[in-house]
Amino acid sequence: MKKEDIRRMLFVLGKEHCLDVMININKNGWQTASEVARDLNIHIATAVKYLSELYELDLVDRRVKRGKTRKAFEYQMRDPKVRIEFDLSALRAKPLAVGERPLVLFSILFTILMKSRKVVGQSVDNYVDGKFQTLETGEKNLVWDSLRFDGDLEDAKNFFENNLESQGLDEQKYEEVVGILSDLISVVIQHYESRLGANSTQSLVEVTMDKVLHVLEGDYMDYSNVLFMLPQDYFGKWMSS
Repeated sequence: MKKEDIRRMLFVLGKEHCLDVMININKNGWQTASEVARDLNIHIATAVKYLSELYELDLVDRRVKRGKTRKAFEYQMRDPKVRIEFDLSALRAKPLAVGERPLVLFSILFTILMKSRKVVGQSVDNYVDGKFQTLETGEKNLVWDSLRFDGDLEDAKNFFENNLESQGLDEQKYEEVVGILSDLISVVIQHYESRLGANSTQSLVEVTMDKVLHVLEGDYMDYSNVLFMLPQDYFGKWMSS
C-alpha cells in the first residue's frame, strides 16, 4: 500500500460521520444514500460522498436498486470487521539509482514547462530555447526531443525512458543528462519567479511535484540525490520524502 493510499484511507475514516455511516449500513443491510441520510439526519449529498468514498476504499459493496421511476445505488458493508494494516518498514525511502535520476528530473522539467507556459506563455519556451543553444553535449537532442513530445507526462516519461535505454548511455553520460536537466529546471524556475514572484513559483512547484510523484509512484524513493541540485527554497521540502 502506498503512502497516498494510507493517507486517503485514514482521512476518510476520520471524518465526522464516517463511522456512523458504516454502523448504519452494517446494521440495516443494503441502504441507499437517501435512507442513510434520513437515519442519520444528514444531507443526502453528504451521505452520497461518504458512501462513494467507502466504496473507493473497497470497504463496502454497491449495487443498483431499480425503482418505479428511477434507479439508485445502495450499499452494504463488505465485512463488519474493518482492518487497517500496512507495513511501516516497507515505507522506508530508498535512494534513486543512477538510471532513475534523469527520469525524475525530466518528469519535473516536462511538467513545469507544461504548466508554466500556460501562465507566462511562449516566453518560457523562448527562454529555454536560448539556454539550449549554449549546450554542446550530444545528450542535448535526447533531452530536447523528449521535452517536445506531444503528450501527457506519463507518455513523455516513457518516451524519454526509451530514449535513454536506446542510447546505451554509461554512468558518465547519465550524469551529463542529469546536469542538463537540473540546469534547465533552475532556468525555468528563475524565469517564472522573475515574472510572477516567489509565491506563485512555490505554487507551481507544489503542483508539479504532486503530479510527478503520482506518475512515478515514488512513495518509497528518496529524491535527495537529485533534488539537492535544484533551488532549495522551492524543492527542499521533498529532500527526505
